[in-house]
Amino acid sequence: MNPCKAREPKIIDGHLLRVCIEQQLPKGELGRLMKTEGVDPGNVEEMRLEFMNIVKMDHLWVLKSLTKLKLNNNLIEKIENLESLIHLQDLDLSFNKITKIENLGSLGKLRILNLFVNKIEKLENMENLKSLTIFSVGKNLIKDKESVHHLRRIPMLISLNMANNPCTEYEDFRRYVAAFLPTLVWYEYKKIHDEERETGVVKFRQLIIDQEELEEKELAKILQKEREDREAELNMDSFVEYLNTRNLFDQMWEKDDEGKLLLNLGDDIRELYADFQTNFVNYCKEVFDIGQRHYKIRKDEIEAFMRCTEHAKHLSQLESIQLMEEFLEAKNILFSKGQEVQKNLEDGEIDEREYDRLVFELTDEFNKLIHVTWKKLMKLELVLFEQMDEVNQNFERNLTEMIGNLIEESQNCFTQLRELEQQYTDRLTEAANKMFNNIGLVEDLVIPDVLDEVMSDKDNLLNCLGATHDTHLTVIDTREDVLIFRAKGWLESFTNNLFTGEVDRNRYKILELSHFLDIQREEFEALIEPPKELVVVQDDD
Repeated sequence: MNPCKAREPKIIDGHLLRVCIEQQLPKGELGRLMKTEGVDPGNVEEMRLEFMNIVKMDHLWVLKSLTKLKLNNNLIEKIENLESLIHLQDLDLSFNKITKIENLGSLGKLRILNLFVNKIEKLENMENLKSLTIFSVGKNLIKDKESVHHLRRIPMLISLNMANNPCTEYEDFRRYVAAFLPTLVWYEYKKIHDEERETGVVKFRQLIIDQEELEEKELAKILQKEREDREAELNMDSFVEYLNTRNLFDQMWEKDDEGKLLLNLGDDIRELYADFQTNFVNYCKEVFDIGQRHYKIRKDEIEAFMRCTEHAKHLSQLESIQLMEEFLEAKNILFSKGQEVQKNLEDGEIDEREYDRLVFELTDEFNKLIHVTWKKLMKLELVLFEQMDEVNQNFERNLTEMIGNLIEESQNCFTQLRELEQQYTDRLTEAANKMFNNIGLVEDLVIPDVLDEVMSDKDNLLNCLGATHDTHLTVIDTREDVLIFRAKGWLESFTNNLFTGEVDRNRYKILELSHFLDIQREEFEALIEPPKELVVVQDDD
């Protein structure tokens, strides 16, 4: 192999994986046979891709049975494309150029993770690694010793190596780790003694208490979010999920850095913010109540509609069955006559000419019976189909009106939300302009440090106020659009299913009736077919 070619940066692709799989086959005849027959990548459990100048992790989804993956000593900068490796237990990414721990959420079975010698600055995004027991992240760039706190979320971690990170230079870092990670047994491959942990707990007692309180608050937030998510899922059909909480208000401020800065204008603004929040959330709850009320009305109407239409279909089905039973009774009489004619022919009581005449009469009578029955059944089905079409159209109009009322009432509340936001912005602008105009005029005026840049120029201030106002309105408008879009989308989908469902039912019913009568016709034709012996005799003559 050309040595220069071997040193070229590589991306993991199908060809590279096939080559590596073949290189890892057993030696000798067994390996030759396996290579000849081909190895399914989906069955490979271990893969070594070491010292190959790999710069990008890709195409790994074909290795769906993989339990061990070694990608050490490469040029990888980003952890990615591991979502399909749900069986992975051992992952070695040491000696690479990775800057961030990420995209490990699907690796719930991972037990060993090696990130030794990389460029990682923070321990994060590992909360889903519930099976992780051995973790090496030595010789990275982790400065903050509190990064260790993130590992408290990993219940089975027993071995940790963070050697040669900047954070390890803190005094008693080993005891710090031992105190904050009570499940840890080994640190830097040396067993943690009880004395180390006990003295660490004593020394960092207050920090541990503070951390536990913080974790309790975080857990409460997580549980609250899970409750809200479960409730939101139940409220999806009412199109107002999360509006019974402060979720929409929080969304306005989530990316509103300018608005957060302006809260430092003073206590009056913080009080204004608190009032704004209370009133805003109350209007959101009004939208939620509107959605719930209309959902109940809509649900009751749909249930009543379904009961009525199913009852009508059931009655039509009973009448159809009655017509079929009447047909079968008449058919049985004709079949008895046909059997009698067959017997008379076989017994020589009638000749073939008389047999043909009688069969012709029976066939004509049977065809008339089929025709009359078909007309009755088709008329019954046509009446039902037309009735259902009319009922569906009327119900579509009712649903359209209900959805229209929901949207109209909701839009009124969203208008109030926008007016409330405008009032807040006006008051905020007034306070900001007042402070700006007093700069240099009021001797004891104190400008918070975080507002120095904003207050340094009038245009800066106006841009800041405009940005926060636009951010808030975008969030409000987007949520209103989502409600309207989903409500109209539901209406279109429901009514389309209503009409297409009825068309499908009608087609299936016609096919069912046609099949039923075709079978009866085949049975009759088989019945009146002359005996084979007579046909043969007739042919001989």
